[in-house]
Amino acid sequence: MIRKIIALVLVLALLGAGGWFLLRTEREEADKVKQFYETAEPLEREKDRLTEELAGLDTEYAKKLRDYGTVEILFTDLHQKLLSEVFPVLNRYDVVGVLGLSFEQFPNHAGKLKAEEVRQLLSYGWGTCVIYDQGWGGFRLRYEYLCQELAKYGIPAPTAVYFPEDSESSRYDSGMDDVFIECGIRTIIRPTENARENMVSDPTAALWHIGSRPWYYTAAPADLELLGRTDGGNICFTMKVTDKWKTNILDSQIDQFVAAMESWKANNWLYDDDPLEEYDRVGPTPAMYVDPNDEETARQVLHEGYLASLTPEQLLMLPRFRSVSLDTALELHASAAVNRPLLEQEREEKRAELEKQIADLEAEIGEVYRTFDIVPEEKRTEA
Repeated sequence: MIRKIIALVLVLALLGAGGWFLLRTEREEADKVKQFYETAEPLEREKDRLTEELAGLDTEYAKKLRDYGTVEILFTDLHQKLLSEVFPVLNRYDVVGVLGLSFEQFPNHAGKLKAEEVRQLLSYGWGTCVIYDQGWGGFRLRYEYLCQELAKYGIPAPTAVYFPEDSESSRYDSGMDDVFIECGIRTIIRPTENARENMVSDPTAALWHIGSRPWYYTAAPADLELLGRTDGGNICFTMKVTDKWKTNILDSQIDQFVAAMESWKANNWLYDDDPLEEYDRVGPTPAMYVDPNDEETARQVLHEGYLASLTPEQLLMLPRFRSVSLDTALELHASAAVNRPLLEQEREEKRAELEKQIADLEAEIGEVYRTFDIVPEEKRTEA
């Protein structure tokens, strides 16, 4: 009997020791796992953050590298209606114009804008351009005299020349390029039959050559949409306002002009710092509920819902162009051309740095797994 009791005590002692050992082992294992996660989790989170940043790098720089197209509307006269009737239309749509200047189209002449009206338009971002006419004395003499006369009214010297090419005396001659450059001319505008062929040119050249087309020709909508998708593209429209600009007939010039501006807006082509009004064209998705009686709220819901449905890549693909003066267009495109290789180098350096940081973290994480003698999940899955 005593032997049985002793045996039972020994068994219980062994079981107690084993249980204590098991509890101790489990506690140590739990402490090990806790310490492992405390060490590995911050590294994993940082790796995930860097991996996400790397994945979005191309999209981030695609927007920085994008050189949105530009549009100018060159008015080849100084008709007095430009301020009273044309400017309000353009200003409504955040569009600017360019004033063509010559000795025939000069401030204060009969039926033309006053000098103070020209300065007023320039203050709103409008630009100026010389309408070329060889005339007496050659270009240099006429240009310098024109600039002197403009300076009397506080109007800066134009840095662009438009060639109407409607007569032998107004045709472009490349042999005069040196004269143009010496006079401070930066942009040459010539009519073209095909806007697409002249859509992109070199803004870093001594002279920036661009093509022009008469206002709203048949293929203008298609060319404008293409322009909105073309890096560094430019289209210059020419237009002449007449006394019949605003009449009661159905197809008046102003009606055509307003319709064109409305189409720019409806197609959402005009560039904006937040160019995401695209839902106006495509409308709401069936899943969106809006109260038609609350127009402001409905617009906000549609806007936010549509934006949320677009990927960054889709946002970049939306056609956009800026309405600017000739000087501003040249400055924008020249700056983009110079900055592009610098941005591309910056992107690749950033990519290499991110990849290195991720690789270093992966090595550090691997060392943590080895230190704690834990097999990564992906390797356990493979096994």
